[in-house]
Amino acid sequence: MKESKELIGETWFNELSCMKELKELIGETWFNELSGEEKDTFCEKYRKAKEKDTFCKKYRKAKEKILPIESEDSGIYYALKKTPLNKVKVLIIGQDPYPNEKHAHGLAFSIHSGEISGSLKNIFAKIKEEYSKTKSIHRTANLTEWAEQGVLLLNRALTYSKNETLPCRIREWSDVINIIIKKIIKRQKPLVVILWGKKANEIKNFPLEEDEKNQKEGIYILRSSHPSNMGNAKNKPLENEKIKPFSEMKFFKKTNEILEKSDWKTGIDWNTCKYYKTCYKYHKTCFLSNLKKIK
Repeated sequence: MKESKELIGETWFNELSCMKELKELIGETWFNELSGEEKDTFCEKYRKAKEKDTFCKKYRKAKEKILPIESEDSGIYYALKKTPLNKVKVLIIGQDPYPNEKHAHGLAFSIHSGEISGSLKNIFAKIKEEYSKTKSIHRTANLTEWAEQGVLLLNRALTYSKNETLPCRIREWSDVINIIIKKIIKRQKPLVVILWGKKANEIKNFPLEEDEKNQKEGIYILRSSHPSNMGNAKNKPLENEKIKPFSEMKFFKKTNEILEKSDWKTGIDWNTCKYYKTCYKYHKTCFLSNLKKIK
């Protein structure tokens, strides 16, 4: 390894190392679709995030680390790794990772382990409302099962840092998010986009006034306020009541109706059962607590 670095120079060596790591982080499908310049952007943003994390660990308290932490089932680009580009049926735009190390793992709204969030509890309640309790089974707050079926759970900011504001982090990751969304649209495959909350609805890729135009092109935008209980957001409309409250919408049945009538032919199973044994094994206390709250 040392000889290779000396032969090609440190700059080239670091670039090649980053490209190899990037392919592992985002998966082969996404990696192959990115241009050289786009790969550089992904590498640069990732490198900066890791440098900030190293700085925090060295000079600040351990609690101030950058989230999510990189592991087998967690990471900054984990959403891309779990949902290959050619499999994306649904795009759900979130805000940023949870500010809790146990919760954050790179999938918007998903809980890696620990107490279920109010937003996700309301999302599960909405699914039960649409499909009836007997058909809706949520044994874990981990949404990896959705991601594997083609639901890209993408936050606008891919990292959480205690020392940076949300607008700052959204700007930091905007180039990467724009590349991801443009790649999805370029495929010209049917797509359902779910936008919950002010930050999601502000994304420039899907302006409100172009919803009808997008639908003609096979991109169906479903909008509402945020599912959060904070400030009673789930019951409040947005944009002078042009965007309905979360509590009044039926996202999940509507999504599946669209997908089943499209070239995809099949919808999404909104249950979360596949990973409950793993969650129970490693996080027994939180798992039992979450089961009570979900019910």
